[in-house]
Amino acid sequence: MNSRRLGIVSLSAALAISASAGSVSAEEAVTEQAEAEEKQVVEVSAADVNFTKEDLIDRFYELFPSGFDFLEDSDFHMNHFRGVGSDNDIIRHHLSFQKETGDGEQVRGSVEFVGEELELQYFDYRPQSVQDALYPADVTQEEAEASAEEFVENIASGDYELSDQQRPIVSVGNQTLTEPVEYEFYFQRMQNDIPVQNQSIQVTVLGNGEISSYRNTTYQQESASYEEPEDVVEKEEAEASIADNLDLQLQYNVQHDFESNEENVNLVYVPSPGFQGIQAKTGDWDVNGSFVSELPEENEIKPLREEPAETETDPISREDAEEMAKDLLTVSDDAELNIQSIEEAERNGVDVFSVHFMIHRGNSGSGTNFVVEKDTGDIVRFRDVDINQQSLEENLTEEEALEAAVKAAETYGSSSIHEFASPRNDGIVKPDNRGVYNFSFPQVKNGLPVRGRALNIGISAEDGELVSFNNQRQGEIENWPEPESAVDKEKALEDYKNELDVDLSYATHGQPGDTDTYHLIYQPAYQTNGLYYDATAGDWVEPQPNDSSAEEVITDHWAADEINYMVQSDILSMDEGEELEPNEAVSKGTALEMLMKSMESFYPNDPTQDQTATFENIPSDHPSFQVVERAVRSGIIDAEEDTFPVNDTLTREELAVWIVRLMELEEAAKHADIYNLPFEDADDITEEYAGYAALAYAEDILQGSDNHFNPDDEVTLAHLAVTCFRLAEKQANN
Repeated sequence: MNSRRLGIVSLSAALAISASAGSVSAEEAVTEQAEAEEKQVVEVSAADVNFTKEDLIDRFYELFPSGFDFLEDSDFHMNHFRGVGSDNDIIRHHLSFQKETGDGEQVRGSVEFVGEELELQYFDYRPQSVQDALYPADVTQEEAEASAEEFVENIASGDYELSDQQRPIVSVGNQTLTEPVEYEFYFQRMQNDIPVQNQSIQVTVLGNGEISSYRNTTYQQESASYEEPEDVVEKEEAEASIADNLDLQLQYNVQHDFESNEENVNLVYVPSPGFQGIQAKTGDWDVNGSFVSELPEENEIKPLREEPAETETDPISREDAEEMAKDLLTVSDDAELNIQSIEEAERNGVDVFSVHFMIHRGNSGSGTNFVVEKDTGDIVRFRDVDINQQSLEENLTEEEALEAAVKAAETYGSSSIHEFASPRNDGIVKPDNRGVYNFSFPQVKNGLPVRGRALNIGISAEDGELVSFNNQRQGEIENWPEPESAVDKEKALEDYKNELDVDLSYATHGQPGDTDTYHLIYQPAYQTNGLYYDATAGDWVEPQPNDSSAEEVITDHWAADEINYMVQSDILSMDEGEELEPNEAVSKGTALEMLMKSMESFYPNDPTQDQTATFENIPSDHPSFQVVERAVRSGIIDAEEDTFPVNDTLTREELAVWIVRLMELEEAAKHADIYNLPFEDADDITEEYAGYAALAYAEDILQGSDNHFNPDDEVTLAHLAVTCFRLAEKQANN
């Protein structure tokens, strides 16, 4: 704060007045995100690895020689783990650090190494102060890109190229102005100038030029081999083969709308039978991780049950959920099962029990969550992680394993089994490298498969025991498009062939004995660029562009940069087709949204959506409801009236009140008699607002014009945008 501008009393006195009153801080919204994919790891004892903590610290400083000299060895913590499945022989070394600074803030970071050379796989760090990374950024997109390229070149083993198809950023909420500017870059691994599927690096660069995160998706083992790009099928021949064999099937496609937090469904045409591409050296089809000379016939849809189960299921208790977990988890004699916690939660509108367990063997351990529906006893998610530590013999045929999977579906998914059908492609399912058969039972609606929704069941090839159970059936959807609304398949097939192009890449299969061999595959371009065919519209749909590439909505204005950034950060909302007028007065509803979202994150499924409305004219379905209710709870706006003047314009002195309350200095502002306002129109300021105006001016947030404060002037969109950035700069320092 700038004490020279306060007048009679010192700034410290003003702060003391405010602090003694116990100001109300803005309550942070708690947003329950969709449950993340389970990450299964097996913890490894430090006694079983070749590296000490000192080795990892030395490697850390070798990779990051500057910027971390404030850390001591005691600030670091080490652990080791390995993944499951194909990664079960790869040990990862995790090093995290945490240090409390002099002002009570916690600085945290972590790195992960893999292999004998301690190759960097992961790095995440946020500096204590990101003031120099706030908008406007110190470095440009081009400068950040150069830094990311140099970092990858120095760190990563292998050949990586900056991807020209950057991944779209899915925005779940707004980005505040107190968060740093971040540039994200994706690098594709190349071999023989050919991209390698599922091997990429993500690098994030802060607006001050610092690398804040690094993620390498895979670890390339030395035993890996790549097919030589010689004697491959010509691209034109691969395209012709696909075109001659291409057929389409109508399906439902469910997509999650992160803005409304709802599931949207549409009709799509997809290739039938499904295939991933063509083996470039043999011309064989790549189907479900196997190469076959002929495409299999797609079986007709056979529901596992025509009607819902007649008998109603009884709700289960917490103890029942624990017993189910114990019965299903097979633990060998040298291991011990430990149920760590049982939590009751809500998942996609359904009450569930989540049983967190660990299986300990010697100095190592592995675990995850067993999730079961409370009202039905149906399993939502289960995986026997201990099966990854065993060597399974393959005693069962595919038919026998499928029979066991159907029985498991009937036993542990009885209330919803009528929604699923038998797997579509028989004869190509093989045990994975753990000795497990994995079956996918697609969800069916109106006689059509539902993409992305299936009942996935894993069966031991050794004894037919249940290894995994994952019911991807999620929230209920009411409005399913009628299949008759789709365009003719012949039109869609013609559009497919017109779009047909193939891309050559390397890919590996998860089949036993073939995990380290990278094959040359021709993939249809519509699979690699994310296109899908909307059957109702009869046209291709492209993925949404990155938020960072959004078009400017304001040009040729002194506040254009600030306004455009706020729109792209979802701080300032715009209706479709709306044109913003920077010089027009802003409404109180828009002003409150801009101020609140500049400082705090808001999400579509905020829990305040269920609370009683404070104002009669701002019910729970009003666009401003969440912002207004958060502002009321934070003390930013008063709740004395029955209505909130959301459409009225905002004056400068009213804006001063909101600013001071956001900064939690209201108690100091109430003592207007201790301030001098150096404005010719100081007497025109409403008496109760004088202290607020003085503090907003002293903070360099609200400026005067020609020695006037102009308290009754309406606040324009442009002036408010610039004011929000000034406020954010102050708050980032506080």
